[in-house]
Amino acid sequence: TAIHAGGTPLPLQLGLPALDAFPRKLWTRLAARQLRSQGLEGLVYPDARGHAGLRAALATYLGLSRGIACRPEQVFVCAGYRACLDLIVQTLLAPGAACWFEEPGYFIARRALQDAGLELVPVPVDAAGLDVAAGLARAPTARCALVTPSHQSPLGVSLALPRRLALLDWAGRQNAWIIEDDYDSEYRYQGKPLPALKSLDDGGRVLYTGTFSKVLFPGLRLAYLVVPPGQVAAFSRSADRLHNHAPLLLQGTVASFLEEGHFARHLNRMRTLYRQRRLWLAE
Repeated sequence: TAIHAGGTPLPLQLGLPALDAFPRKLWTRLAARQLRSQGLEGLVYPDARGHAGLRAALATYLGLSRGIACRPEQVFVCAGYRACLDLIVQTLLAPGAACWFEEPGYFIARRALQDAGLELVPVPVDAAGLDVAAGLARAPTARCALVTPSHQSPLGVSLALPRRLALLDWAGRQNAWIIEDDYDSEYRYQGKPLPALKSLDDGGRVLYTGTFSKVLFPGLRLAYLVVPPGQVAAFSRSADRLHNHAPLLLQGTVASFLEEGHFARHLNRMRTLYRQRRLWLAE
C-alpha cells in the first residue's frame, strides 16, 4: 500500500501541519498574481537549481532564523525532501558507501538511502541525540551521516553541543559529509531555540536540508538544500541532469510569501495554535 495515496488526512497523522489554519485566500491571491506576471520565463525549461527569487529569499531567511550564512547560489530547490537526498547521493556518494543513520530514525530517509544503494550503519540515539562515540566505534571511515539535530525524528531530543562538535570534527578528519535534516526547527516549546548544525560548520562538511511540507503544506512538494561553496558547481551539474524541480508557479508564490512577510506572520500564528493544541493533547 502506498504511504501517500492522496487520501484525506487521518486524525493526529504524523508530519502534517494544521491545514485548516492555512491562509488559503492569501495564498490564492499570491499565486494568481504570480501567474499573471509570468512572461517567457514561465514557458521555457526552468532553472534546474530553482527559482532565483526563492533561492535569494531562502538565503536571507536562513541567515536570520537559523544562523546560516550562505549565498543564493548555494541554495538548491528540490521537489521534496527525498529529492534533496537523491541530489546529494548522485553528486557526492557512490553505491555501497557507508552512512551513519540514527537508530531509531526517519523511515522515509532510511528507505531513500537504502534504495540509493548506501550501506546504512545504525547509530543509537539517547537523551543527548546521536551517540557519536558509538558511530566512531562502528564505522569510523563512513562517508556520511544523516542526522536530525534540532528535533530528532522520532524521539524529539536535540543533539547536544559537545556531540555536534564531535560530529563536525569527525567529518572534517574523514572528509565525510553530514546531511542535516532540519525538518521541524521552526517549532520549539521547551528551552531556547537551537541554531542549526550548519551554523557551526567552518569546514564545509554539512549539507543542510529543509522543507515547506511541515510549515506550509505537503502538497507543495517543495524542499531546499544548502551546499558548501566548493560544491556549488558539482551540484549544479547534477541538478541539471536530474531536473527534479518543483513547478515555477509554486516556487514563485513561496518566494512572495517569504519576501512580503507572510511566512513570518504565519509561523507566529501557528506557534500559538500548536502550543495550545500541544497543551490539550498533554492534558
